[in-house]
Amino acid sequence: MKRLIGTLVSAAALMCASLLPARAADDIRLYVFTSGSLGGFPKAGLQIGGQGNMENVPVSFYVLKHPKGNIMFDCGNNDKTIADPEGWWGPLAKGFGLKMTKDDAIPAQLAKIGMKVEDIKYLVVGHMHLDHAGNVGQFTNTATLVVQDDEMKAAWWPEVGYSVFYIPGDFADTKKMNVMRLNGDTDLFMDGTFRIFRAPGHTPGSQFAVVKLPKSGSMILTSDTVYLKESLDKNLIPPIPGTWGPSQMYESYARIRHIRDMENARLLIGHDPELFKATKKAPEFYD
Repeated sequence: MKRLIGTLVSAAALMCASLLPARAADDIRLYVFTSGSLGGFPKAGLQIGGQGNMENVPVSFYVLKHPKGNIMFDCGNNDKTIADPEGWWGPLAKGFGLKMTKDDAIPAQLAKIGMKVEDIKYLVVGHMHLDHAGNVGQFTNTATLVVQDDEMKAAWWPEVGYSVFYIPGDFADTKKMNVMRLNGDTDLFMDGTFRIFRAPGHTPGSQFAVVKLPKSGSMILTSDTVYLKESLDKNLIPPIPGTWGPSQMYESYARIRHIRDMENARLLIGHDPELFKATKKAPEFYD
């Protein structure tokens, strides 16, 4: 009898242990947002040889709900552009057809999923351009900024001709933040759910992320490593200053294609209007 009871206790313990990862996995969710939109500018600005104008271009950012800490990937246009677009972006606001309302602000977007700025533990930016790192300052006292070391240097001390998309006011508070400066790839939680890959080309320190979800599988958050799915498929890169390093950008394209094919991953390309239309938006989610 004692041996039977011991066996049953051991079996129950194993069953409980096996259920823990499943419960944790149920808590992993990926949400898709947009920080306003862009439009009315030539497609050739995003793709060499592009024809016509781009319209309804999303400025996507993402939140991964995770038991080890919530992650925001990219953080969109600075919320200050809602009231004063030209005062913050200058002529770029009109040139890119920037549109933002109070409903596009970071706090309003996070409220859709019952979160606040304080609930974000890690802010990972694909790069430090104005439409991807615009709201870094909102996370100064709450989150760890995760960025490539090369990108921090490029933002603070841009090379001649490449400063146009960096707005110092967007990231002025990084000197006060807890910053994780990377020099390559990393698995943020060491469990395969959020991997970061260094991918220079668009900027010196561009990076993309691969999220591994229990049901939806792998999803690649490209930031501006890729502007459009068509560009990835046809190997078309943007002109300068949208491309800092042409050869590196081609290499980054190849790396994304390899991961896409090996993991049957879904692409979430931040500025692709057609892909964005087919994407679930918060409060809907991928799990």
